[in-house]
Amino acid sequence: MEKLIERAASILKKQSIENFDIYGVESKGFSVEVKSGKVEKIKSSNKKGLAFRVVVDGRLGFSYTSDVSDDGIKVAIECAKENSRVVSPDEYYFSMPAKAEELFPLADSRYEEIPVERKIDIAKTLEAKALEYSEKVKRVRKASYGDGLSTVYYMNSNGHGFSYSTTSFSLSILLVASEGEESQMGWDFETVRYFSDINPDKVATRAAENAVELLGARPLKTAKLPVIFKNTVFAELIEALSPVFLGNNVLRGKSLFAGKLGYEVANHVLTIYDDPTVRDGIGSIPFDDEGIPTRKKAVIDRGVLKNYLLDTYSAKKLEMAPTGNGLRASLSSLPQPGITNLVVERGVLDFDGLVRTPEEVIVVTDAMGIHTINPISGEFSIGISGVYYRDGKKVQPVTGMTVAGNIRDLLFGITQVGADERWLGNVSTPSVLIKSLTVSGE
Repeated sequence: MEKLIERAASILKKQSIENFDIYGVESKGFSVEVKSGKVEKIKSSNKKGLAFRVVVDGRLGFSYTSDVSDDGIKVAIECAKENSRVVSPDEYYFSMPAKAEELFPLADSRYEEIPVERKIDIAKTLEAKALEYSEKVKRVRKASYGDGLSTVYYMNSNGHGFSYSTTSFSLSILLVASEGEESQMGWDFETVRYFSDINPDKVATRAAENAVELLGARPLKTAKLPVIFKNTVFAELIEALSPVFLGNNVLRGKSLFAGKLGYEVANHVLTIYDDPTVRDGIGSIPFDDEGIPTRKKAVIDRGVLKNYLLDTYSAKKLEMAPTGNGLRASLSSLPQPGITNLVVERGVLDFDGLVRTPEEVIVVTDAMGIHTINPISGEFSIGISGVYYRDGKKVQPVTGMTVAGNIRDLLFGITQVGADERWLGNVSTPSVLIKSLTVSGE
């Protein structure tokens, strides 16, 4: 791939192009899905491609190709030049040579050595362990294993270039628990960077617990109560909230935090970092997809909004420095501001301590509609399931209830942050206690 990029750079340098950058990806992956102890689906992939950004007469052109032959590269470059003609002139710049912070290895060196049979066995173990958890777990709808190895390459007209490789390994399971005529769904998944960290027993147990715990659930009467968002649910909420931190949304007025730098936007107990250097983070990278070195930075520090997450373009428009958050959703996408790893700083109370803090509390273990949170107004309405506790003891499982309000009030209402952090994709959070929310039921 390095030779392909060098050849593409040589072609670009011979043309009337002011600036350019080349982004390349080489990836492979494997996935298997099992059901009733048998392989249902198996898939492998192997991809390679290049993306080009060129500046011609102050206009940015973009193209990409999976045809990495000489002719394919030449056609893609011509397409990028042609596309620049329909774009309004603007000021664009590309990164200068820079050194990333020292990082741990991002790829598992054993990736190529893992036998396919071992991967299939892990998926089968995941299913078997879930069924062993309880006789109430009647069937597993899907148990799957997946992995991937990806190498990123970058070079631009300022002589800045680098490459790095990453790996990921994932498990997911969806199951059904039943008792009498009632049934409940349970799910869980996990993504890790190193094969040795994968744990089918833990994933299976969590999914089975989620389903069995909700058997017999019914709604409570509408009331204003303390609420705990379990770590996985709060991770979903933080992920859904993340667009409000992104520079492009701030520029467009599509963020409820636009113009709020330096202001309190949450209770002082809440601190959130964008951290591309954390070992367990699937989003950890040394450079962003524009060649800017990444670094840990506070987004919210003790309730105060400290930083937006910026690519080079939004940084220039906001007259700020880029933060190393220019990321591409895929080879076919231009860089846009995005999160690397969003990490909510843990507190001191374990989960049981959080539950014992108020006299009564609803622990939300599953939520529907979190991604409908309005990033401009902050309004939300989500369906919830979970468990109602009184004096630290389980009273009954609950379902068919709704929590609605504004995300601003929710963030200011957080009174305790737990110590039970957990990763959900590239978001890590503990459980949090909200002082009071209106929970609608019967």
